[in-house]
Amino acid sequence: MKKQLIFLLTAFLFLTGCGSGSTDDGSTLSQQEQQDAVQLADCFTVPDGWVKAEAYSTEEKLFYVQEGHEDDAQPDNISINTGTNRYSAGEHEDFRDAILRQLLMQIQGVDAELTGDGTYTEQGYVVYIFTITESSAVTKQYYIVDDYRYCLIHLTDYTGSDSVYDAAQAMADSFVWDGIPTEE
Repeated sequence: MKKQLIFLLTAFLFLTGCGSGSTDDGSTLSQQEQQDAVQLADCFTVPDGWVKAEAYSTEEKLFYVQEGHEDDAQPDNISINTGTNRYSAGEHEDFRDAILRQLLMQIQGVDAELTGDGTYTEQGYVVYIFTITESSAVTKQYYIVDDYRYCLIHLTDYTGSDSVYDAAQAMADSFVWDGIPTEE
């Protein structure tokens, strides 16, 4: 069941147009726009004790694990990426509803509980937080909303340690959109 949920969540992320180099309609940013764009890693702070998992990170999606756990079979981990959508920041509730519908479809038939919350980051951005609780892991997704784009901070907790939640919250609170191009 857990593998099925992880596969579904991965497929969801792939299908939602993750990555800062492409848009929902399949077009790509110009080479100049990509060169001018700030690197994703420059848009948030990585908390002390967390390191980039080089083996899993790409330019579009960065993965982090707690220092000293880089070689664990199933380390608690956090990924962060940006993507585009068809909603303005003012339509954030419609975006939330679309994500909720997708998550509900993905966990259908899986022994998991889905909860959600909405709030603001320390930078003043709307953030929706969805938590999927299973017997073997907890997945928490932070969607930071902006005009026609989002940042997804996705954590997976296998150990039950609070440190992964604290780290993901710190990343969400420190995230800024400055320099990441807006799709139009």
